[in-house]
Amino acid sequence: MLAFSVLQIANAQLQDLIVTPPYYIKTVKLDDGKQPVSSPIIQLGHRIHFSFDDLQADEKEYSYKILRFDENWQPSILNESEYIDGFASNIITDITSSTGTLQSYTHYNLVLPNDDTRILLSGNYLLQVLDDDENVVFSKPFILYQKDINVGVQVKWATDVQLNDRMQFIDFSLYVSGYTIQNESENLLVKIFQNNDINHSINFRQPTFYKGAEWAYHYPHKALFEGLNEFRRFECKDVRGYNYGISYKELTDKLYDFYTYTALPRTHYSYYKDIDGCYILNSVQAYDDVNAEAEYVKVHFTYQGDLNDGETIYVVGRFNDFTADDSSRLNYNDETGTYENVQLLKQGYYDYMFVTKNASGQIDRTAIEGSFAQTENIYKVLVYYKAPGARYTKIIGYGEASSDDIR
Repeated sequence: MLAFSVLQIANAQLQDLIVTPPYYIKTVKLDDGKQPVSSPIIQLGHRIHFSFDDLQADEKEYSYKILRFDENWQPSILNESEYIDGFASNIITDITSSTGTLQSYTHYNLVLPNDDTRILLSGNYLLQVLDDDENVVFSKPFILYQKDINVGVQVKWATDVQLNDRMQFIDFSLYVSGYTIQNESENLLVKIFQNNDINHSINFRQPTFYKGAEWAYHYPHKALFEGLNEFRRFECKDVRGYNYGISYKELTDKLYDFYTYTALPRTHYSYYKDIDGCYILNSVQAYDDVNAEAEYVKVHFTYQGDLNDGETIYVVGRFNDFTADDSSRLNYNDETGTYENVQLLKQGYYDYMFVTKNASGQIDRTAIEGSFAQTENIYKVLVYYKAPGARYTKIIGYGEASSDDIR
């Protein structure tokens, strides 16, 4: 439980900044555009892909605004002109209306950098979407990094035999040759993220030992993550044919309902290749543009099992930013004896998992899914540095590793 408690505290400030989308805004994506595993952790200067759908299906004048934050998600003291070349705010002009779908929607798309906006500095950012009255409709965080120094990362078995079967230990080193870092115990902050979830991290400041230009961070009792289990998965890409992970489907109330198989607690490791919680839009019926031709379907999640007193259960994944809130909560059905939730999702392939929350609001990702050291997870390490006298923190190093190579 040590690693989990650290995870919950690390980026609490970020949660206070995020404005969740209203009910009519769906499929909000901000990432590097890579498939099958996309990420909101992006190298500075590379393309940032941002898009969303408005189910009200009219053509609104939405604009975007980019805000910069420090390593702790506190507002930056910099002026916009110091971190943006061009405009930090502008209208989103790439707009497409859905075609031939049961649920009409308008698709909005933005790619950065573009002719009007180029971000100059690495660091933590928030992209806000504003309506024509300049009210914030919703927001999405992302992180930009540079590779000024190299970061070596290894995923290892936990050294404590009591944790060896369920925890993964992240061992890493910074290679600082050619780069001057002063007073690292105060000015350097290193964060580890699991499966590109920037809501949670484990943070470090002081290296454990120095080997010339190699600064080693060897924290076998702190740099620990629950291995979890491979994500559950389903497809809803074909409204007529077979879809993996779907028990049955039907057309009701002018939309398709897809019913996932009833989930049970997992007490053993389930081996298959997942996409680390991500989702990929895909539709067999879309002939040209999946962004405008994919259907929205109602996906029914069902769980059968016991919960502790005061405990609640949620379905989470990248599709809802791993957010355990009222919209993702499964409610108990007395008639069926199961917990149920319905999500309106765009056709595609989805990873998901079930988490619980106790009466104190603490989230447990292992109660239902279990935790196993052999699970494949991606880990990314970011190095934040604020030079003495500098007015901002930048990200000077990046490294990643997969537990497929666990040692």
